[in-house]
Amino acid sequence: MHQSLDKKMKKKILLILVLGFAFGMIVSAQKHKVSQEQEMINQYFDLQYKQGDSAGAEKVRAKILKKFPRGKFARRQEAEGLARLQGEEFFAAADKFRKDFPVADFYKAPDDQGFVYVNFYNGYIRALWSQKKYDKLKEVLPECEFGMVSDLYQHSVMWLVQKAPTDPREYAEMSKVMLDEMIRKAPVWVDMYQTGQKPYRSQEQQLWYYLAVETEILAKSGQYQEALSYMDRIPADERFNQYAQGNQAYYESLKALGRNDNAAKALEGSASTGLMTSDLFKALRGHYDELSSKPKPTFDEYFASLKSDKARENLTREVMQGMMEEDYPAFEMESIRGGKVKSADFKKDEIVVLDFWATWCAPCIAAMEGMQMAVNKYQTDQRVKFYFVCTQDARDDARVGRVFQRKHLDSQKMEVLYDHAAPGKDEPDAVYRSIIKGTSGIPQKAVLKNGKVRYIAEGYGGSPSGLMDEISAVIELLKAE
Repeated sequence: MHQSLDKKMKKKILLILVLGFAFGMIVSAQKHKVSQEQEMINQYFDLQYKQGDSAGAEKVRAKILKKFPRGKFARRQEAEGLARLQGEEFFAAADKFRKDFPVADFYKAPDDQGFVYVNFYNGYIRALWSQKKYDKLKEVLPECEFGMVSDLYQHSVMWLVQKAPTDPREYAEMSKVMLDEMIRKAPVWVDMYQTGQKPYRSQEQQLWYYLAVETEILAKSGQYQEALSYMDRIPADERFNQYAQGNQAYYESLKALGRNDNAAKALEGSASTGLMTSDLFKALRGHYDELSSKPKPTFDEYFASLKSDKARENLTREVMQGMMEEDYPAFEMESIRGGKVKSADFKKDEIVVLDFWATWCAPCIAAMEGMQMAVNKYQTDQRVKFYFVCTQDARDDARVGRVFQRKHLDSQKMEVLYDHAAPGKDEPDAVYRSIIKGTSGIPQKAVLKNGKVRYIAEGYGGSPSGLMDEISAVIELLKAE
């Protein structure tokens, strides 16, 4: 009995050893194959780029492709060759690449050439979108990892929403397909570049912003229930902390469906984060006026009380980072209303807000809504003045007028000045450069008082009420001095 067991055990041990040896041989052979290809690749690059021997490099290239037709070198060569193709020839070659080098194989066994797939799919799906090959795009999107779909959503859908306003009904169906794909992929991070470093914001956190954008698209398409379903995917404590226009779309969807109590909560939630459009701000004021029992004596106090501690802390930190006290040279600029505005005419303790913008600058124009809110807030305050300095741009009153008309801005309250070129220069940015140092970016906000630059901030964060709060905080600090 014991001898029989010993024989069986010996056979099992022998089988395990044989299988282990065979597996080791396979792994060793694979490693040798990889190292052999890499050695030849190194030889190719040495000949091509270090020695300048193109003929020798071409011979090595041919050998690599023959010996390793599905290797990493062949993959990169085929992908890079797509850049030379156009039209249907490009799409046919792209499909061939997908078949020859399935990305699923990379996901199973990643190597150091994930960038090849990132570049390929980013270019391919953008081309499918631009040519409106939506059926093919739906077929390809499941192959893409989260970052690829995110890139497409940013450069296609969000461009149409934020920079080239288009009827959302034209693309709402396809944008939902993209977003649903991101929802499925958000929990799984694929390290395409093999860095081992995850992005600063997780894919789930990035998804929240896209959900708010999609809410805007669906609400504008009249799909109110679906709009709510996307916004409700965002965690409750982060829901109103993404996108001001998304907050407005959520509020409007609730109102359209008769959910007025929830709509009122959405207003207050948006105010708590400081992400409100001017329309939401007006709706909040209307809501306050209708309250039979006022939570605060005035609307301004009510609005301030809604802001969360986190939003207050963020605002204070951002404002303090921009505070300064530096001299600026005297200037004068022509006004669109005629005449000139001179810094020498600014009064003692007068606070002057300069908004440097241009008619070609999309973020500058987007920020105008928030600046209009700030102007409205201080329109009766004689100590505060606002000027909108058109810089790095040729004077064109008609074009400025079209911008103001399109954005529903009040030209009677928002006076436009024109920057001018410095002596011997062509670019009309003399005043801009005399105040803003170390950058040429716009939009820029500069706040002046008593011959000093007291505050500077570049860019636009996307929230009209947030910008109003920022400018208001600076003004109140300077008034309190």
